[in-house]
Amino acid sequence: MKKTLVAVAVAGALATPAAMAAELSTNIYWSTAISTGTITKTTAAGAVTEIDRGDILDGGGNRLMLQWTDTLDNGLGLVAHLSFGNLNTAGSLPDFAANTVSVRNANIGLSGDFGMIQYGSNEHFTETDLIFDPSYADYGNSGDALYYTALGSSGFWFTRRDGDSIWYTGKDMNGFQVRAAYTFGPEGDANTSTANPTGTQIGLSYASGPLRLGINNAVYNDYENDGGGGAGVSGSEASMTTLLASYDLGVVNIKLATWSIEQSGVSVVLGSSGGTATAIGASGRSIFVGMPVGGGTLWAQSSSLADQDVTVAGAKSARSDSGKDGWDIGYHHALNSNVNFFVRYGMSETGVLYNDDRTARVAGAAADTDATDSSAKVTDLMFGLQLIY
Repeated sequence: MKKTLVAVAVAGALATPAAMAAELSTNIYWSTAISTGTITKTTAAGAVTEIDRGDILDGGGNRLMLQWTDTLDNGLGLVAHLSFGNLNTAGSLPDFAANTVSVRNANIGLSGDFGMIQYGSNEHFTETDLIFDPSYADYGNSGDALYYTALGSSGFWFTRRDGDSIWYTGKDMNGFQVRAAYTFGPEGDANTSTANPTGTQIGLSYASGPLRLGINNAVYNDYENDGGGGAGVSGSEASMTTLLASYDLGVVNIKLATWSIEQSGVSVVLGSSGGTATAIGASGRSIFVGMPVGGGTLWAQSSSLADQDVTVAGAKSARSDSGKDGWDIGYHHALNSNVNFFVRYGMSETGVLYNDDRTARVAGAAADTDATDSSAKVTDLMFGLQLIY
């Protein structure tokens, strides 16, 4: 289900723990779209390939969420959350077979005058604070900020669903709120005698009327280069710092974010650029503007990830054509309290070197060459119905 409902439910539980009665709520988010568009790839040698696309697809990551709230005998509040993803309701039979229902988030927590402490698996605030648009950031081919929080060369992605976590959400104190999370990291092959993958996040926000400001920092240590659950890399570190601001004027709602990503202690072959990187960095930004129009919401957003800086043999330099840009515009119209009609058009484009060697490195193959490096431009036009209950 949409991530914003999770935040609303948790905030409600946090605000009134003593008043809660035992309750099980079920929420469904289901969005199916008709989509058309193109994918254009251009190699460094100038060869162009264009593919026309047309599909019926899940238009935003369908979800089923269960949430239990209760009051314990000692007055503490309890919240348990279980959500399911990969609810593929469109596509052919192979799609159904490959995308079975799976647990997306599962956590339980206690609330009181101290705030709320939860543990389990969760999409933490470094990710969810970058959900700007009314489609809940699950398309990925255009301007959603969440799809500009990765380092293309190594593949480390800060759109994360972290298991084995424990986190704290503070109560509002004159508009200020503190959040913190600790991730024990993947188990099994990831832990070695020298590597112990762990992660932390900490955030501070301030809200006053229509204004909201925030800063978040996430750090992951000893993870493999692409941030997955494979063998850990001793001494590696990936971090992301995000600055956020929003202001709701009533007639228009503006949201802004900038972020910087850095990864060190890695070993990434850069292929056509030559050398092996021991550190990578990039900065990104996103802007969203929404306004009520004709009983609905008209919105536009733009995001970008700048060219990456890499350190090779102790020297730091920028990699030209290693960034990503995109934008989209959309309109959501409420047909009733639970159903929206939507239309959306957007585009994204990656530089020639954005994904350089990412697949080759993970597969253990030889480095890419100029002939296989390519930029990719994706356009999407989609419209459909969005059910929220």
